[in-house]
Amino acid sequence: MAKLLEKPEELKVTTNIEGTPLTIARNGKAERVTRIYQQWQVSEQLFEQEILKSYFRVRTSKGIICDIYRDAVSSSWYLGRVYD
Repeated sequence: MAKLLEKPEELKVTTNIEGTPLTIARNGKAERVTRIYQQWQVSEQLFEQEILKSYFRVRTSKGIICDIYRDAVSSSWYLGRVYD
């Protein structure tokens, strides 16, 4: 079962040169991304502005499986969903 966060939580993410996440920092604690299960993009329209989000379903070094995404407009990363 997955828990969709009511409000996405901002993350600090380090990536490789292609933009693939390598580490995720949440509440000041960093975890390595050990596996990427899936990657996809979503394009949304908001007040005549296109918003592109790049999603990754990942597993961390602590065994947490979650969906994270990068907002292309702000270049910020967010935690969107956590799986049990």
